Amino acid sequence: MKKILFILTMILATATAGARQSGKGYRGFLDWSSSVRSDRFGFINIDGSFETYRDNTFYTGFSTSHGYQINPIFFVGAGFGMERCGEWDSWIAPVFMQGRADFLFGKFTPFGDLRIGYNVANGGGVYVSPTVGYRFNWGRKMGVNLGLGMSIAGYTSEVYEGTQTAPDSYEIQYVGKKHGSSIYFTFRVGIDF
Repeated sequence: MKKILFILTMILATATAGARQSGKGYRGFLDWSSSVRSDRFGFINIDGSFETYRDNTFYTGFSTSHGYQINPIFFVGAGFGMERCGEWDSWIAPVFMQGRADFLFGKFTPFGDLRIGYNVANGGGVYVSPTVGYRFNWGRKMGVNLGLGMSIAGYTSEVYEGTQTAPDSYEIQYVGKKHGSSIYFTFRVGIDF
C-alpha cells in the first residue's frame, strides 16, 4: 500500500510541477545534504596486533551557492558547504564552483549539477560532486530540488607504524602524511530562489 501511495504521489507531483525556469540574472541555492560512505578502518591494539573493520559513516549538513543564470538552462556560480559526521567528529567543508543545467521537457524538469572545488576540512583535498535530480515549482521564482549523486572529498591523514621492541613492548612511530580521497553517496534537498 505504501508503495502504491508513493507512486501516486510522485505521478501527481510530476503532473503538477510545471516548473518555470529562471530567466537571466541572479540565482541562489540553499541545500540540506546527507552523505554516506562505507569505510574500512584499522587500529593497533595494545598488544601490537592490527585489526580492521568495515563501518558506514553518515554526514549531514548544508550548502549554499550563488551565481548567475546565463539563460533558462545554464547556471554558473560559487558556494560553500559543511557536513558533519557526529560519530567520528569529522567534517567535509567544500568551497566550490558550480555549474548546473535545468531542462524542461513539457512539465518534466530534471537537472544536472556539478560542483568542483577544495575540501578545507581534514587536511584539505579535492572536492567533486556531480548530482542529477528533479526541480519542483514553488511559486513564481522559487523551486524545490531533490537530487542524488556522489561526492569525492580529499583528505590528509597522519600515518603511524607500530614496531615490536621487546616481547611485551611496542613502539609507535610517526611515518608521515597520506593524501587520499573518499567517495560518498549523496542525497540533497533544497530550494532555489
